[in-house]
Amino acid sequence: MTINFLLSEDQALKTLLTGMTVTDQKAGSTQITTRPVKVWFGQPDQEITTQMYPYITIDMIDIAEDVMRAMRGKAQPHYMAPPLGVQNANQDGTWEVDYPIPVNIDYQITVYSRQPRHDRSILAQLLGTKIPLRFAVLDTDDGTYRRLDVLDVSKRDITESGKRLFVNAITVRVSSEVQPSVFRVFHKVSQVNLTGTLGTFTQGSTRYPFEAVESFTLPE
Repeated sequence: MTINFLLSEDQALKTLLTGMTVTDQKAGSTQITTRPVKVWFGQPDQEITTQMYPYITIDMIDIAEDVMRAMRGKAQPHYMAPPLGVQNANQDGTWEVDYPIPVNIDYQITVYSRQPRHDRSILAQLLGTKIPLRFAVLDTDDGTYRRLDVLDVSKRDITESGKRLFVNAITVRVSSEVQPSVFRVFHKVSQVNLTGTLGTFTQGSTRYPFEAVESFTLPE
């Protein structure tokens, strides 16, 4: 993952949910029209002044370490971009980090509709293709994927101001990780300086004699 932790997951979830539509048909008419289902983050930005039904909101509700996925040790994840200084290391250089810290990010996806057909249509699209109950994934902007699990689907239909409001609250969990901040850089040893008594030094199957002070270059 990259430094865009949380921002990448937010945008990936919004992108995944965007693109759904519902249909309208007036009584006695054969003409069918479609309208998009807008997707907003909870507490939307100021430029969003109106929200026309149906629409979806996304709220982050919890972040916690996933101890079941936690590991200790060193790693060199191929998908992590090391700092600039490490990227510019010579060809004999390498790097490692502590294993990333696995975390679960929980979101609540809330669907608002005025018509029951819209309500059912959006639910069918969500659970059928967008966030299926099994094997759902998020495709993030950093080139990696996140596991996406549906934890709960709740109906919360209400009546407000004499009008029906169909509400669905879907809780999902995104498996992510926090990237370590310390990168350790290593370089291949090309020359060894020995100080000691007379003797020999063995490298592989080759024995190198040395005197009290001697240096030699290791073979490739």
